[in-house]
Amino acid sequence: MIRTVIDVSHWEDPIDFEKVAADGIVAVIAKATQGAAGIDKTYAKYQKAAAPYKFLWGSYHFGTGSEVDAQVEHYLRTTKPGDSELVCLDFEPNPSGPTMTLDQARDFVVLFQDRTGRYPVLYGGYWLKERLNGKADEILIKCPLWLAQYGPKAVLPVGWKEYALWQYTDGHDGPPPHAVSGIGPCDRSQFRGTIDQLRKRWPFS
Repeated sequence: MIRTVIDVSHWEDPIDFEKVAADGIVAVIAKATQGAAGIDKTYAKYQKAAAPYKFLWGSYHFGTGSEVDAQVEHYLRTTKPGDSELVCLDFEPNPSGPTMTLDQARDFVVLFQDRTGRYPVLYGGYWLKERLNGKADEILIKCPLWLAQYGPKAVLPVGWKEYALWQYTDGHDGPPPHAVSGIGPCDRSQFRGTIDQLRKRWPFS
């Protein structure tokens, strides 16, 4: 198992990616968009600054209660993801407005797959588990799971047999390590395998 994947947003600005690479980080997932119009102001800057260090790259969209088709189009228009880039729907409560429902998450996944031929990685934790209410979802389980759970053991939502990634800490809660050189405490994720295996499986879809 390796813990060499991080995710970042404007909250981590500024980032010294040279130090991040020297600290052994292999993959970076950056927040790109939120809802139907929000763009993380640091996404393009991070992508450009990280490029010389050949990280495995990914982005995520923070889902909201906005119209789903507009969210999918906004995410794709902003990121223009290549085949080697991880793409992800972040499904969690929205502290600043309407929260994406489970039905909207399903619609997002279906529309995204229709437009790209890929199922996005699905990021979720307790909120996903509560919304599923103990029942496997035939659409969402097609998505590789990025589990958010800050504890010593990964407990999967119903329907998934494994996680693609496990976000085990937010930089404070959860097992160590928490910090990354060039950033400080931040979200870190675990992959069940070696660095070579991570490179082969990335972007999981």
